[in-house]
Amino acid sequence: MGEVKRMLLAALSAVAAFLLLFFALRWRLLVCALLAAGLYFGLFFLLKPARCTSGVDVESLPGGEELRALLEEARRDIQRMRKAEARIADPLVRADALRLRGTGERILDHLRKNPDKIHSAHRFLGYYLDTAGNLLERYAEFSETGLETPEVQAIRERTAKALPVLRTAFEKQFTRLMQGELLDVEADIELLKKTLTLEGDAP
Repeated sequence: MGEVKRMLLAALSAVAAFLLLFFALRWRLLVCALLAAGLYFGLFFLLKPARCTSGVDVESLPGGEELRALLEEARRDIQRMRKAEARIADPLVRADALRLRGTGERILDHLRKNPDKIHSAHRFLGYYLDTAGNLLERYAEFSETGLETPEVQAIRERTAKALPVLRTAFEKQFTRLMQGELLDVEADIELLKKTLTLEGDAP
């Protein structure tokens, strides 16, 4: 429910309650006003939509408001990367940009499905994605100027070389986030081996 609708519904309910109590039931003015105000604020906060990620209310987690803001900022950074990527003419650099963004999107998708891991990805969400967005935007801007001075060429080359390095950092972060799942698979494989050995079906 939108903020304005929520406010209107709470206000209308409070006014209706006030009119009922004051005119129909003849309660005292001050009591009616206090109850109506209480109803307004109660409904306003009760109707606040939960920011859910995979069925989990992100704001109910420790530091939930900050986590939600981090996810929102990360989503905007991914959008910046996508827009900058479309402006890059060099096919090799654009391919690196695409792979970088793809890894970033997979990490973000994993975090949406596992919001309890958002704390662990704080640096990725707050620094790496922002840095990637900035690098791609700057590369696109420098390319579009048409300048071919040694300084501009050097910065474009350094940026192009930084993209695979940044993707490696993304992948390491993703591996850390997936550590629990990786350990679970290892445990399943070991259990399977033991079971096959006990049953005499081991290769």
